[in-house]
Amino acid sequence: MQPKENTNQQLAQHNALINARFSMIPLQMRLFVSMLARQDFGQTEFRSHLIPIKELILDSQGGSAYERVNAMCQNIMEFKIYIEKLEPQTRRRTKKPAFTYINLISTASWEPELGGVVASFNVDALPYLLQLQEAGNFTLADLKEVQKLKSPSALRIYWLLKEYAEFGRRTMSVQELRFVLDVQDHEYPQFRSFKAKILEPARDQLSVTDIPFSYEVQRQGKVVQRVSFQFARKAPAKKAPVLPIESWATALLELGLKPDSIKQVEDQLKAKEYDEGYLRFVVERVGSQHRLGKIKKPAGAIYKALVEKYLLPDYLESQRAVAPPKKAKAVAAKKAAPAIEVAYLVADVRAMYDNPGPFAKKDRLPTFEEHLQAIYLSQGFSFEERGGQKWLVKK
Repeated sequence: MQPKENTNQQLAQHNALINARFSMIPLQMRLFVSMLARQDFGQTEFRSHLIPIKELILDSQGGSAYERVNAMCQNIMEFKIYIEKLEPQTRRRTKKPAFTYINLISTASWEPELGGVVASFNVDALPYLLQLQEAGNFTLADLKEVQKLKSPSALRIYWLLKEYAEFGRRTMSVQELRFVLDVQDHEYPQFRSFKAKILEPARDQLSVTDIPFSYEVQRQGKVVQRVSFQFARKAPAKKAPVLPIESWATALLELGLKPDSIKQVEDQLKAKEYDEGYLRFVVERVGSQHRLGKIKKPAGAIYKALVEKYLLPDYLESQRAVAPPKKAKAVAAKKAAPAIEVAYLVADVRAMYDNPGPFAKKDRLPTFEEHLQAIYLSQGFSFEERGGQKWLVKK
């Protein structure tokens, strides 16, 4: 353990951990966030970390504060979460979820001479926190955004919505939400009290983060059954433009590439074997094939296309098509080619949505309307009636 440690600006959790059942007190929450910030994306085992007391106690320090930290350390090693089991090899979530209890923290001790808490995660939590790029089923969040949150329930709701950032909406039943937040049956039994104590404070706290939300309730009769969260939709990482100069490596990490693979890509970029435009081209091409169910593991396909450069001729050809020679431009100016129309029968699009390929199913948006908006309407398609049938047309 190093006496001083750098913290990552991005935190990562497996989505199964985001949806696990547990609740924390604020002091435990701050310890958890500080430990998350010290995890190395590529490490294969947990290490002990020194968490300075200033990251844990925000209001005051002294005898009573130290006593609170010491008491927390004695209790948190018994802290359990109820979490979904993962497939042993792939660490993916199973079609028929099964749950288990695990201890989250292995060691935690208040070390006055070091000025902080020395703690490490339990080995049972390893599949949910380390080498997540291999599992490809994780969510990233910025540390500076997470640090704005004061209550554990607001933090949990932040991650629940962050997981669905590409969709802009997440609907959960009240029962499911209470389960994930570990709200006991005797706590806030009436929805109005749950709203006042959990939802409204979370909305206030998230209003200053990168994912402010509003929500609607869905009733059956007079009983609230579901809560529908709405927030600004983040463009999917698999669609261009996704690789600004300062963050292309992070984008590849989010797509599932390993750090060693990203280093190899970096070396090729430095050697000018291709430019970042080729990165965008590969990500978009592979992403399209993955959504159609033609590719099972997009991370591997992206890595192969970058390292072997087998899509480079296609990319260079596309660049030539975008920037034709001056003579071709002059001819085009004299005689513009007729616009090419792309049209899809809405019934066919619906059939593909209802019956996706085996690998596209997990990436399918929750509703057909959201699917139309994300894949077609946002790309310039519009509805037209032709011969008594509804079409999606792009001219």
